[in-house]
Amino acid sequence: MSWLRISLTAFAISAALPVHAQTLTITTAGGDYGNAMKEAMWGPAAKELGYDVREETLSDGLAALKMQVTSGAIATDIIHLGSPEGAQAAAQSLLEPLDYKIIDAKSVPEGAASDYCYPFDSYGTVMSWNTKTYGENPPKTWAEFWDVAKFPGRRALRANAQDSIEIALLSEGVAPADVYAVLSTPEGLERAIMRLEAIKPDVAVWWTSGAQSAQLLKDGEADLVVTWNGRAETVRKDGGAADYTFKGSVIGTDCLGVPKGAPNKEAAMKLIAAMTQPVRVAKLTDFIAYGPVNPAAYEGGLIPEDRLKTLATAPENAGTSVFSNSQWWVKNGEAAQQAFDEMMAR
Repeated sequence: MSWLRISLTAFAISAALPVHAQTLTITTAGGDYGNAMKEAMWGPAAKELGYDVREETLSDGLAALKMQVTSGAIATDIIHLGSPEGAQAAAQSLLEPLDYKIIDAKSVPEGAASDYCYPFDSYGTVMSWNTKTYGENPPKTWAEFWDVAKFPGRRALRANAQDSIEIALLSEGVAPADVYAVLSTPEGLERAIMRLEAIKPDVAVWWTSGAQSAQLLKDGEADLVVTWNGRAETVRKDGGAADYTFKGSVIGTDCLGVPKGAPNKEAAMKLIAAMTQPVRVAKLTDFIAYGPVNPAAYEGGLIPEDRLKTLATAPENAGTSVFSNSQWWVKNGEAAQQAFDEMMAR
């Protein structure tokens, strides 16, 4: 066989072999939220880019991220975090800087911008309840959530300091605008922890994932559930005996980061850019009631008017809310979580 024939044969064989798509792993919170992100955001974006994306789910993204980066065993290319967690991760050098040559730096308001974790949606930590248990007279404030004599029932709270310490202070009558000022005093955190300890005997479940909180509400395993508004709205919309209020909600944002040392950094940046286009973050509200951070997503009728009222940042909903303070969590997050864990262990 001549050299030319061998070369042509080798070329024909190589041309027949499948071209492997860029493979990435994205880590999300899972459940209805994770499914919504897949359907509205990263699924269509991956198809557009020709990427093969695998999804992992974690209940504690920051802890998992820290373990992966410090061990050098990076198992994901994109990780979904709460923005306070994203700010903590950036401060601990756990994330790659966002590549704003690929991602549009002007797609979020200046006050929400981050160099390390791209904010894409907003949510409210809310009080939800079983309508069969409380009928037309559910608790209306966090103080009443703590009032186990007036409102008996099984309670479920998040097994994490974040959001829990804010609502603990609200239950004592601290004004929403003053919550972080109180937490910044020497006795503020201790005051919040003591308030959580007071209700601890009446908490049936300390949940560890948003999917679990929604299931508790849906199945009626808890009568009063601290959860995220999108989870509660999904249960209610699906016919569950559930309702909720935005009064006293803690509004936060979620973000997308790339772990330090991620194997597919550039491709991850391209996927973040594609999955957070205005039409895609607006489409997320078709599946779960979390509002986009990108102002362009609210333009051109991308989100129906009747759906806006289910979003935590709608003007009629945000008036009594606390806005989660990422910088406070960067400075005090580890101490807050340690105090919370010690309270849980007592």
